[in-house]
Formats: sequence, C-alpha cells, structure tokens
Amino acid sequence: MFRMKIAVKIPLLVGEQEAVVLDSQSRIANWLYNKLLEQANALRQQYRANQDPQVGRTLYTERGLRNLIPGLKEQHPFLKTVYSSVLKNAALRLSKAIRDYQDGKHGRRANQVNWPKFRAWKRSWFSLQYDEPLKGYRVVGRTLTLTLGQDAAGKQLKLTLMLAEPLPHWINHAHMRQCRIVKEGHIYSVVFSVERLLPNGKPLRPDKIVALDPNHKNFAYAVGSDGQASEIHNAYFLKSFDTRIDQLKSKRDRCKRKSRRITRPDGSQFWLPSHRWLMLNARLQEVYRLRREQTKQYLYTVANRLYHDYDAVGIGDYVPHGGGITKKMRRAMNNRSLNARFKQVLAWVALRSGKQYVEWEESGSTRTCHDCGFVVQEGIAVEIREWDCPNPDCVSHHIRDENAARNGLTRTFKALGLPCSGRFEVSSRRALRFNGLGLRFGVR
Repeated sequence: MFRMKIAVKIPLLVGEQEAVVLDSQSRIANWLYNKLLEQANALRQQYRANQDPQVGRTLYTERGLRNLIPGLKEQHPFLKTVYSSVLKNAALRLSKAIRDYQDGKHGRRANQVNWPKFRAWKRSWFSLQYDEPLKGYRVVGRTLTLTLGQDAAGKQLKLTLMLAEPLPHWINHAHMRQCRIVKEGHIYSVVFSVERLLPNGKPLRPDKIVALDPNHKNFAYAVGSDGQASEIHNAYFLKSFDTRIDQLKSKRDRCKRKSRRITRPDGSQFWLPSHRWLMLNARLQEVYRLRREQTKQYLYTVANRLYHDYDAVGIGDYVPHGGGITKKMRRAMNNRSLNARFKQVLAWVALRSGKQYVEWEESGSTRTCHDCGFVVQEGIAVEIREWDCPNPDCVSHHIRDENAARNGLTRTFKALGLPCSGRFEVSSRRALRFNGLGLRFGVR
C-alpha cells in the first residue's frame, strides 16, 4: 500500500460577522508570532553573550518557543480566546524559520535565508492551522465547525462556516489529517490535508520520459523519448496583470498625502488611510488573487498534460538571477518567472499520479552538441537561437533550446538510473499555448 498526501482547497461562504471573528483570530496569532520573535531576538543576544545552554534549547529547538506560550497566556488573557493548536503552530512556524536560518548559516541548507522578521497582518493574513486529525474542527456535509478558545467565563467558543462546494466523494473523516483557514484578497478558504492509501501506488518504471529546458523566451522547451518536441509558451495573462497592478499601485500611492495621523489614548500614533486608498487597495488585492489563481491553473494544466503523456519528467535546475539590460527585461526575467513554482507543481503531480520527477544539471547543456558531444568553449550568445556544430566531423544544425532539452533528456535517463544510448532524435515538433481553458496544440 502506498500513502499519498493531498491538499484539498475549498472556498468558504463567510458572512460579515464570521469574517470579523476569523480576522480577530488571525490577528491574535500574528501578534503572538511577533511577541515570540521579540523574545527570540532578546534570547539571541543573551546566547551570544554567555552561551547559556538553556537559552540555546529555548531558542534553537523545535518546541522551545512553543513552551513559552502558557506563560504568555497568563500575562495576556486574550490569547485564551484562540484554540491552542493555532497558537502552537504560530510558535512552531517561527521556530522552523529560525532553524532554517541556522541550517543555511552552517551549510546544512542549500540556500541561506535571513533571520525572521516581524509580520504585518494587513500585508499577509496569518493562517489558522489545526494540525491534529479531527481535533478543533468537524465537517458534516457542507458545514464546517471550528473550535475557538474560551471567553472570560471559561465557555468554549465555536464558529460555524459553510463550504462553497461539497467535499470530493472519496474523502471521509478517516482521511483528514489537518485543517487550515486561509484568506486571499477577500476570499476565505479551507485547506484540508488528506492522506489516502492507494493499492499498487508505487512509482512506475518509466517507459516514456520527457526533459524540459526552462528559459525566458518561452516557458520551457520539452523533448520526449518518443521523439516529440514541444515549445511550451509563456502564460499570456501575466503581462496584462502586471500592467493593471502598476496602474492601481500608482493611483493608490498618490492617495497617501490624504492620510491622517491618529493618536491613540496610550500616546502611540498611526496613519489612517483615506477611503479612496482603501478602495484602490481592495481592488489591487483582488487583482493579485486573480493572478495567483490563473497562474496556478496554468501550471497545473501544463504539469498534468506532461504526466498524462509521460511516466517521468526531468527539468533543468536553472534558477533566474538578476540579468536583463533594461528594467522591463529584468522584471520579465525575475518577477514573472514561474520556474520555482512549476518545479513544486511537477513534484506534487508526480507524487499524486505515482510517477517520477527529477532535476537534471543544466550546466553546459546549451553549448554542448548533442550529436557529437563537442563543447563550444566560448559559449553561445543569447541572441543566437540556431547554430551549427563547429566540429568538422559533425556540422549538425541545432535549435538552441531543442539541443539543450535533448542533452537534458540524456541526463534525465542517467538521473533515473536507466540505460541510455545517448542520442535522441526529434521526429516532430509542436507548440503548446494556454488559452485559459486548457492547452491548445499547434504546429511549430
């Protein structure tokens, strides 16, 4: 038997009163995160000064900061109005960020990350996570009941919400492992972590394999072991979304001069934005949400199509860094790059479908002739999209991205531990374009 973990996301029908309760719970969890980070910063300075092992255990272990929560509840009774699992996960999230920083600092992590920073709740809604199976939440039909904390009288608080659509028929209570409430723009959703037992779900020995060469001129160029070459075009909607986002940001920022400075009773001050600023900011958040949803649909459509046609997918380990001659080019190369997210989607779809996903080393794949192995030492300029092999015994004509993908296919076979002849021919070419509903095929 093979255990497969799946995340099922369903929108929630949330009224005005329910939204106030959820926002309040999220604000308190966000406050706890910042309060623990404040203590973590102090503990960090203390540990640097005297290397106290007790301080180190509190700061750098998985549950050290979590053990501070009972004391904070006594000092700040409003924390008791939030379910204990939500508070615990706020502390665990901070502890993980600190450990990731330590692992990167000491070389136990591929990429270094910064020390965690304080979170702004208005910028990023703090999700409410119930991480134990069927504890703190219950689902009956389309009704979701969340257990909150306790009021001043010690009475347990609950919140009832409605799912916008029923759960998939194959999910029952025995499958549920976690429940998380999230908010994107003005849309609240619940994410259930589900674990299924699948018979004969072990990864298959791949018969058909495809290698992808990610780049910027197109989204990726794919060459399969069946001789099919596919140029996957970029998502057409990203540029229009970026234009709309720039327009809204410009209009919103011009409203800052009409903000008012408000002084609280305790003497602290804050800036109260104008009504127009709030309206434009709400529109901006909605555009961000639409871009996220359409991007996700695009990535999953491409990934599912690849795993429908092939048993294993290999993709180059390319990561965009800076570059670009103009500001617009740098933005297109960095901000619009879906490379990292696409790799996560491919890995997830491979796990769900019982197939395989690998990353192959892309270094030198473009300037290496796939037919004879000749390496162009000086490299190939970016503007050259087709080139001829300088080897007088070969003189093969190459399409730049296709040659890189053919080299990637050879490296994918080696990464999977499969026998490889080292030479793959392309018998046909096609173009794949996303039209919002699916992939449209065309002759390249």
